[in-house]
Amino acid sequence: MTWIDETLGRARSPIFINDSKTPSGVAHVGSLRGVLTHDAVLRVARRNGSRARFSYGCDDMDPVDEIPHGTGEYFREHLGKPLCAAPPPPGPAGDAESGAKNMAQAYFDEFTSTFAPLGVEAEFYCMSDLYASGRLDETIDVFLRRAAKVREIYLRETGAVRPEDWLPFQPICERCGRIGTTFASDYDGETVAYQCRPDLVAWAQGCGASGRVSPFGGAGKLPWKLEWVAKWKVLPVTVEGAGKDHMGAGGSHKVAAALAREVLECAVPTSFSYEFFTLGGAKMSSSRGIGLSASELVACLPPQLLRYLVLRVQVKRALDFDLDLATLNGAFAEYERLWSAVHEGDANSSQQQLYAISQPDNEIEVAAPPAYSPPFDSVVSVVQQPHIDLSAHICALGVGPLSDTEVDWIDVKRSAAESWSQRFSESASRLMVTAALPDAAGGLSNQQRAYLMVSERLLREVETWRTAGIQAVLFDAARIVGIEPTEAFAALYTAFFGWPEGPRAGSFLEFLGRGAACERLGEVSFSYAELVASTAVELDDWNSALSAAATAQNEYSILPNWIPASSDPDEPNEPDASGEPGEPGEPDDPGELDDPDELGEPGELGELDELDDPGELDDPGELANVGVLELFVADAKGRTSAQRAVFDSTKAALVQAARGHVARLLGIAEAEVPIRHDNPFGDGPSETAGRG
Repeated sequence: MTWIDETLGRARSPIFINDSKTPSGVAHVGSLRGVLTHDAVLRVARRNGSRARFSYGCDDMDPVDEIPHGTGEYFREHLGKPLCAAPPPPGPAGDAESGAKNMAQAYFDEFTSTFAPLGVEAEFYCMSDLYASGRLDETIDVFLRRAAKVREIYLRETGAVRPEDWLPFQPICERCGRIGTTFASDYDGETVAYQCRPDLVAWAQGCGASGRVSPFGGAGKLPWKLEWVAKWKVLPVTVEGAGKDHMGAGGSHKVAAALAREVLECAVPTSFSYEFFTLGGAKMSSSRGIGLSASELVACLPPQLLRYLVLRVQVKRALDFDLDLATLNGAFAEYERLWSAVHEGDANSSQQQLYAISQPDNEIEVAAPPAYSPPFDSVVSVVQQPHIDLSAHICALGVGPLSDTEVDWIDVKRSAAESWSQRFSESASRLMVTAALPDAAGGLSNQQRAYLMVSERLLREVETWRTAGIQAVLFDAARIVGIEPTEAFAALYTAFFGWPEGPRAGSFLEFLGRGAACERLGEVSFSYAELVASTAVELDDWNSALSAAATAQNEYSILPNWIPASSDPDEPNEPDASGEPGEPGEPDDPGELDDPDELGEPGELGELDELDDPGELDDPGELANVGVLELFVADAKGRTSAQRAVFDSTKAALVQAARGHVARLLGIAEAEVPIRHDNPFGDGPSETAGRG
């Protein structure tokens, strides 16, 4: 049972759901949590066969108590007036095209324009209309006649002391039009006395006028806790949630519930509490301009994803997410998994409900999920390059033919990527694949450049161009070169973006395509001699690693390489082809390779140990006319690593000497020594085994 099921189980029929907003500025994204949770309750109620409605109110009789962000001094003279009596704001929200007649309508319309794209179905009302129509007159009369009881409840529930002559009503001053600065007293059944006090509140100054006025027909308003209760009775409301700041001990809801039972003698709606909605841990404020606006967020994300991100979190838990690519990439993947589970019948009842309330429409039939869906960050990268057509690019990858669902879903991602890129242009620009090898690649270390070349060699040979296999190869290349994964992937991203960060590498390269990926990586050169100088172990340690691999029956192979004098020409030095090289196994679970920690602990068989200080090999210039033995080992999970050591031999005798050395060490025939024929360090088993 979900929180929605539990809430509806307590509610009386018919279901009338209510929520409202004080439109005092541009609504931030936090305002969407209340809207979407109430809409979710409506949808589930209707799916359960209940008669249900959702009303959303504009609390436009509330006073202007702050100057909205970005409006300067425009509203200062209107502080204290009802929002519906202040003019529309400067800018698009209040221009002639918007049709807004006042401040409240402008901000309310701007916020509620997000409802239709999100599939929210609500009936709108304005408090100024309810007051003017007289629908609240009877309730106002009851509160005024029972003012003493209202004061008692305030004192009991909150400790707030109200003066004996205080009445729960805020008249509109007949002289200055303010409502936030008036103090009402002396109800005679038809009128109340009032004073417009200069010092009643800190944020507005009353004009000092006094007089008597009828409290009916829109001449003023109830304080908001009483107004809340009045809506419960008049609309009438049966279900309404509120933020946790209103629902705690001594909070507004407890006061309102007491007023409902003891003064108006009406039922208290079934309630639920929801936590704050933050972006990146930051609480937002409309008046202070803190945080993303609701309309900006709705324009940035597809409706089903935004609904999913909000509704997947239990209402009593804080809702926080970032709009960075990692979060959105994961969100799209999560949503697609949920979609697939529901379609295949593998989802439980809670998951089925979450999927249903995440949809912007009320379609009951679940369409087949896309079999092919490119990662969101990869789509962002492609849309940064106007010369690349996304659909044509996907066709060039050999994917297809695409189903209608796949075409539509790719369009959803394309649109979201374009919107996200416009909103976060600086971050998006870092995902643009440069036309040529970036200048920043010149700052990569020799070990990083070696990693890129080894990756290129291995990627050309990977059997299936899919994310898991690509990711496995990239980690293999790091172990072969002897570089930390963080440094390795920083080099990879630099080669494509000129920036050391980027999307998940395996999925990005899959979407980029084998040809483009290998072409870019192949533009890098490195010094094999320098790599050996910085990563070689002592021959005794190399021997120990080989013996350990053979004892554990790991797949292994040997690659003899020759480093010539710098003045020698590049001449191929093909090793003896006799003997079969060991073949690394396929990874048991390629997905496990996503985590660099999966590289294992130092000292594990087949993994990269801490290298001994190569001592005299520190200067790569001293490495000339020497042999190198490369040992490649695949562990039980098929993960390949390498160790290298300088080997005393002549160029002509290197291959045979290597065979003899390994055969004697392991006690096997020379013909049984597995010699590796493909050289990941160059164009083939060669003297330099590297470029440059």
